[in-house]
Amino acid sequence: MFVLAELHAKHFALFEDIDVEFSNGMNVVTGETGSGKSLFLSILKALVGEKNEFVTERSEIEARFVIGKEEFLISVKIGPSRMSARMNGSMITLAELRDKVSKWMDIHTQGISEVLRDSKMHSKFVDNFNPEIQDLLIEYRRLYKDYVKVLNFTGKNDLSQIDSTLEDLSSEMKKIEEIFLSDEEYDALRDEYKRLSNIGEIISTSKEIEYLINGENTLDTLIGKIIEKIKTVENKDRTFHAFLNDALSIEELIRALERNVSRYASSQEFDQEKIDEIEDKISKIEKMKRKYGPTLEDVRNTLKEMKDKFEFLSNSAIEIKEAGKHLEQLKAKMTTISSKIKMIRYETASELMKRIDNNLRDLSMSNARISFVQRDTEFTEDGSDSIEFVGSMNPGIPEMPISKIASGGEISRLYLAMEAALDRKLPVSTLVFDEIEMGVGARTADVIASKMIDISKSTQLIVITHLPQIATVADKHFKVEKHQLNDKTFSTIDEISGEARSKEILEMFGKPV
Repeated sequence: MFVLAELHAKHFALFEDIDVEFSNGMNVVTGETGSGKSLFLSILKALVGEKNEFVTERSEIEARFVIGKEEFLISVKIGPSRMSARMNGSMITLAELRDKVSKWMDIHTQGISEVLRDSKMHSKFVDNFNPEIQDLLIEYRRLYKDYVKVLNFTGKNDLSQIDSTLEDLSSEMKKIEEIFLSDEEYDALRDEYKRLSNIGEIISTSKEIEYLINGENTLDTLIGKIIEKIKTVENKDRTFHAFLNDALSIEELIRALERNVSRYASSQEFDQEKIDEIEDKISKIEKMKRKYGPTLEDVRNTLKEMKDKFEFLSNSAIEIKEAGKHLEQLKAKMTTISSKIKMIRYETASELMKRIDNNLRDLSMSNARISFVQRDTEFTEDGSDSIEFVGSMNPGIPEMPISKIASGGEISRLYLAMEAALDRKLPVSTLVFDEIEMGVGARTADVIASKMIDISKSTQLIVITHLPQIATVADKHFKVEKHQLNDKTFSTIDEISGEARSKEILEMFGKPV
């Protein structure tokens, strides 16, 4: 268990410099009224982040908490307007300080303790009382840890949104793939559109070419006359033999041209439907280029990015669906275990209440009633239910949360009754009590002392008291005294033993020394 091993403080109100080494068991702090016991308590409260109105100059507090060979050094510096904290040399916030130290040390003063104020701790009281609950919680928390991870994963990834995105991507990719062409294919399509759009002019021109070849005074007639002329002199000059061959070749080329043009013109026809189809495709491609381009290469890259994203999201959707199935499996297992925990908690809390009632009677609080309320909750690290302690200090008064039902002394005795009932299974390892003796007689004081002895066997106690019965049984006894020297007032706290301790206890009993 964690214990407060050492406490050092400088310049804390009337305390100039104190050094205290505590016992792991029961420690008492005594002193006359006004000597500075409340200031000492304020030093302990500062360790849980509570600011102090008594500090007017810079104060320093150091506390060493020990568990086995592990140590935590808490340092707190307090000024008139500022408070800071460190743990093992590293800066921490006051909230972190309060959260950490309050798990080790609980302070009971005129008000409600931190443990009793926090209803979440009530379940821990019950759980610590029954090892069976603790064993079930180990198994449950292992599942709960996985549950939180899976829940966070599914919560951060909206499956419906992913499915919607996949649907949009699929639709957009289909549109692109239906019309996408390479640069060469797109150039050929544009050429085809240009040809079909001008088919009338192409056919008309082809017929004109045919006429120029076959009509009156056309190429065919002229080349025929040229050939006849060449033949008249071919035998007279062999050079014209070559000219004749050239002319015959030209005649053949002209006739081949006429045949090809005629054949091509005959094969062409105006097709508005085809033109509209190509025009629509070109329009879509241009629109696609404006959206993802400006080039077809840009469109191609965008399509690849879409495919990569589609694959990634498809895999994510599969993972989320699998996670959803796993989540339901975890919830089913957690429900089974948490139901067992809930049932055993109820039985355990009922047994614990009986023990607390018995202890309350021993502590002269026979009119007090203590009970509990069990509520269903969402899944938490402690299960799916919670326990809150309720009660009444007097007959005829309705039961209320225990933080609202008792005075400071009664609350401290109530907590003492609960701690004694837990049989050394407390949720914290250091308890600080102040003014637990308010309104009790000698017999009750003996009972309180006896129960504190039992508790101190497993839990460190620091008790600020006026009761000699408690001071007598402590493992260590510290005395707070106020001094005056040269018009200066200051307080000290020192361990006393032997004759000095005996003298202090006799004075507390009111006997002459």
